[in-house]
Amino acid sequence: MNKKMAIIDLGSNSVRMIIMMILEDGSYKMLDQIKEMVRLSEGMGKDNILKPLAIKRTIYTLKLFRKLIDVHDVKEIYGVATAAVRNAKNQKEFLNEVKIKTGFEFKVITGEEEGYYDYLGVINTIDIKNCVMIDTGGASTEIGIVFNRKLENVISLPYGAVVLTERFDNELKNNNHVEKFIKNKYKEIPWLIKGKKFPVVGLGGSIRTLAKVHKREIGFPLEGLHNYRMNFEDVKGIYKKIISTDVNERKNIPGISKSRGDIIGKGLAPIKVLMEFLGSKKLIISGNGLREGIFYKHYIKDNKENTLEVLNHSLENILKNYSVNIKHSYHVQKLSISLFEQLKSLHKMGENEKKILKVGALLHDIGMCVDYYNHHNHGFYLVLNSRIYGLTNRELVMCAFIVGMHRNTDLKKDWRNFKIIINKNDYEIIKKLSLLVKIAEKLDRSEYGNVEDIICNITKKNIVMTLKTNSTSELEIASIMKNEKDFEKIFDRTLIINKY
Repeated sequence: MNKKMAIIDLGSNSVRMIIMMILEDGSYKMLDQIKEMVRLSEGMGKDNILKPLAIKRTIYTLKLFRKLIDVHDVKEIYGVATAAVRNAKNQKEFLNEVKIKTGFEFKVITGEEEGYYDYLGVINTIDIKNCVMIDTGGASTEIGIVFNRKLENVISLPYGAVVLTERFDNELKNNNHVEKFIKNKYKEIPWLIKGKKFPVVGLGGSIRTLAKVHKREIGFPLEGLHNYRMNFEDVKGIYKKIISTDVNERKNIPGISKSRGDIIGKGLAPIKVLMEFLGSKKLIISGNGLREGIFYKHYIKDNKENTLEVLNHSLENILKNYSVNIKHSYHVQKLSISLFEQLKSLHKMGENEKKILKVGALLHDIGMCVDYYNHHNHGFYLVLNSRIYGLTNRELVMCAFIVGMHRNTDLKKDWRNFKIIINKNDYEIIKKLSLLVKIAEKLDRSEYGNVEDIICNITKKNIVMTLKTNSTSELEIASIMKNEKDFEKIFDRTLIINKY
């Protein structure tokens, strides 16, 4: 039986919710998500009192969330409250009022728990070994250090975008005082320097906004933010542009929402200072954090470390989501890899290209969930928009082209539309890999594994491909030979097929 769960993150600046469904086959998908800016921590000040207007906004929003939960008929609800509620002296009164008026019960989590859930959201969706994580919220900033994919240290600082803005509200058009303040706080964390030169993984609305501005500025062709990468010079450039722009004018910068314009300047100071402090050259954006971390905690509860093998798990989930013929997909992948290995002396590609081939081969038919006709075109779009975890944007685009070209090399997509991500040499690699997938698919034309294996013999003029089959292979041979001209053009050899 399918199971639905709602996860609500009651933050200091915004309230966010995701609704997830776990299917009987173990796959899962997001059914809905919603975010509303409520500024719960607004005006708390040193008294740490949640103010009536902020409470009213928050409860109104939670009532809307309740309606969405009821529409989806969700029975399993996990609500967590973070820094604003954690620090509030009127915490108990607020949570009681929330329960009475919305029916929601929230667990107030510690800053360290918040950092741990952030870690689960990151480590299960980004294939990274060592990094420093930072999540800048409204009233707190969580920082953690990851060694060999394990969270070694985590800390929560009681300073976020809203708190820093209120505390340093007189500092306009430069952030000298707030930067100095944050740097001194970092100096007090003894283990932080162990992350020197590590890439930084950034979470939270302020950091995502930084990436949105950069994407708009350079004309980045992909929609998703997850695993988007920036170098430190770009981070500094966008940061300087934002803080030197008048607060009222920031909303005119593409990528900055009206609701975040007043706090984004101070909200970005923690990430800029952290990268300077560590000498880090790379920022990786995570679109997943606390909510996704809570989901994975429940989804993989039988795994002590709550971690998955990112890419393989993501691919298996996608294959199930799109009802692909999984046995056929893995057989095409197997045959593609066999061709890759045996023809290595001609194509001269290595492990990085092999990884891309493996993914492209496995997903070659996902467009079938839309329609058979033009399923290669549908597959191209789905690969770019299915949140395949464990791939860089370059790898993702190359895989999309392989899927799109596995039936027809004349895919009506110009690689130059993605020239920020891939180059002409990448496209030449794509043409070779897509041909291998095309031939491998023809070798399993009947989709029941008739061709068990292949042996390639390379001569100066020919490539003799011997098929090991279970029965007659006329269908497979006829299908392959339709591609002999493409094969000869790419490998400069005539293709000859023999039966074992």
